[in-house]
Formats: sequence, structure tokens, C-alpha cells
Amino acid sequence: MTGIELFAIFSGFIIGSGIDAASRRFETGTPWLTHRSRCDHCQRPLRWFELVPVVSWLALRGRCRTCKASIGWSAPLTECAGALAALVAVALTPRDVPYGIIFSLSFGWLLLALAAIDRRHFILPDVLNAALLAAGAIMVAVTKPADWPMHLAGAATGFGLLWLVEIAYRRLRGIDGLGRGDAKLLGAIGAWVGLIGIPSVLLIASVAAIAGTLIISLVQKQSVSGKTPIAFGPWIALAGFTVWLLPPPGWV
Repeated sequence: MTGIELFAIFSGFIIGSGIDAASRRFETGTPWLTHRSRCDHCQRPLRWFELVPVVSWLALRGRCRTCKASIGWSAPLTECAGALAALVAVALTPRDVPYGIIFSLSFGWLLLALAAIDRRHFILPDVLNAALLAAGAIMVAVTKPADWPMHLAGAATGFGLLWLVEIAYRRLRGIDGLGRGDAKLLGAIGAWVGLIGIPSVLLIASVAAIAGTLIISLVQKQSVSGKTPIAFGPWIALAGFTVWLLPPPGWV
């Protein structure tokens, strides 16, 4: 493993920390990049030594240094997820793909940002979905320009399938069961994995969502019903990154 690859993995902790902070600020409209980090409870500005990914959380035992309020698990888990995304990107991206690791890192971290915001707020921001789609278009242009038709078809099919599910569910039950952001996310992922990758993404996302929801409900001892809100975006993101790094046979 090269020094640059190690740097990318350790940078994942910092990227994950920034993603967690951005997901916290999203709902209030607080600037993602310029606003100084504060304790969510006492609003005290945090010092630099309280912002070291994972280490600070462990040193403070998951509590604010001043008011002793619980910080929660979101920050260290998202920080570790950022590093893990980088690790698997470095380990599984083929070395013969031009700028392959850069594209894999960009894909993984954008998906993590979308997943973190959707998990917290049940929203998949259009700006991030658009960035993911644009990055996918750049990836195709750089690495496989001859395969534009299959990747355009993947984007259109990904969006169209979940859009149809959204409309059908609303007409059958009279309530929203799937957000439009999920369709946009799958469409953006389709630009990366192509038409042939969409079935695998949907299968993995659906199975993971069902299994994950059941496990969480058992751990938290909460019942699950047809009206229980479930963020589907994180599972689509996980499936998309999995299919990108471990593509199905015949992937283009």
C-alpha cells in the first residue's frame, strides 16, 4: 500500500467527521463549511482537540467536556465509515482503471454524505444527488467513453423504476411510501454502475433494508409496521457502492 493510499484512508476519518457535522446542520440551514462546530446542547464552540476524529470522542467518553451531555454515536460511526469507504476503495478498485481510486473515493464519500443526511432527516438533497450524477458522467467520460448508452440507460432506468414505485404506492394506499429523492439517488447510481448493475443494486438494497430494519427493531425493542418511517437512501447507497466495487458478471 502506497503512502498516498494510506493518506486517503486516514483522510476518510476527517471526511467522515465533516459529513457528520454537515448532516447535523442540514435541517437548520446552518452553513456546512463556515460554521464553527458547537455542542448541540450547551452551544459552546468546540476546541480543536475536541474535534480529532474518534480519538476525541473516546477521550471525552462520548460526552461534552462542559455540560456532560451525551454526544451520541453518530460522529465516531460516521468517521469510521468514511475511513472504511476509503479502505475498501483502495483495496478493491482495479489499478488499470484511469483515476479509478479517485473516482471510487468520490463515489463512496458522496454516498456516505447522502446516507448520513437521509438517516437523520429522511431527506436526500438534490444538490448532492446532482453532484453524484455529474461525477458519474465525468467517470464515464474519462474511463469508458464508448459505453455512454449503457450508463445513460442505467441512470434513466434507476430513476424510472423507483419513480413508478412511488406513484403506484401513492395511488394504491393514498400515502407516500417512497420519496422522490430515492429515485434520484438510484438514477445517479445508475450513471456509475450502468444498466446491468441496477438489478443488483435494487436486490442488495431491498434485502439489506429489510434485514437491517428487523435487526435494529430487535435491538431497540421497537415494533415495525407499514407506517414505520424507514430511510431507504442509506441502503441504496450501500448497495450502489457494493456493486461499483464488486460488479456483476458482464458489467461494462
